Amino acid sequence: MRILCIGDSNTWGFDPADRTRQDRRWTRLLRTWLKEDEIIEEGCNGRTFAFEDPFTPGRCGLAALPTLLMSHDPIDLVIVMLGTNDLKVQFHANAAAIARGARSFVRTISDPNLYTYGVPSILIVSPILLHEKIEELEGPGGDFNGRSLEQSRLLSSHIQTVCEPYDIYFLDASRHACPSNIDGVHMEADSHEKLARAIQAKIEEIRARK
Repeated sequence: MRILCIGDSNTWGFDPADRTRQDRRWTRLLRTWLKEDEIIEEGCNGRTFAFEDPFTPGRCGLAALPTLLMSHDPIDLVIVMLGTNDLKVQFHANAAAIARGARSFVRTISDPNLYTYGVPSILIVSPILLHEKIEELEGPGGDFNGRSLEQSRLLSSHIQTVCEPYDIYFLDASRHACPSNIDGVHMEADSHEKLARAIQAKIEEIRARK
C-alpha cells in the first residue's frame, strides 16, 4: 500500500531534547517494519487542522491538504494525526471546534475529484495529551495554558464523535504514547515506538478489510 502520513511536529519527529529530527520517529519505524508498503512522510512543525497561525504562517493543514493529496496520488491510505497545535492559546479553540477541523479533513480526503486513481481509506489518529505541567516546562509551553490542557483531555472523544458518521478508521494516540517531561508536547523515542506499533496493527486491520 501507498500510505500518506500527514501530521505536525510529532509526525515530523521533533526531538524535545535537542530540537533535531529523530531518526526513530513513528513514520520511519513503519517504513522499516512494513517493507512492502510505501510510507510517505508529510509532517510539518506547527501544522494545525484548520487554523492559520499569525506567528508561523503557512501551517494550516486544511489549506495544504488538497495539494498533498493530488501530488501523492495514487494513495491507498491517509493517516492524519493533528490537533495539538490547534490547542495553542492564540486560537482560543475548544475541543469541539478543533474536532470540526478533523471532520473537514475527512470530507476533503473523501472528495473523489482530487484523485485519478480512487479515494483512499482514512485513519484519523487523535493526538497525545499535553503534559499536566505544560505551563511549567521548557520549550513551546508558552503557547499553551491550563485551558489548553483541559481541552487536550477532551479532544479524543470529540474527534472520535465527528468521525463516527463516516466509513473511516480511528485511533487514540494518547492510549499508547505520551509527551516528554522536557517540553510537555513532543514524544521521545519510546513513545514513537509504542505509537508506531499501534498504528502498524491498525494498518494490518485495514489491509485485511480491503
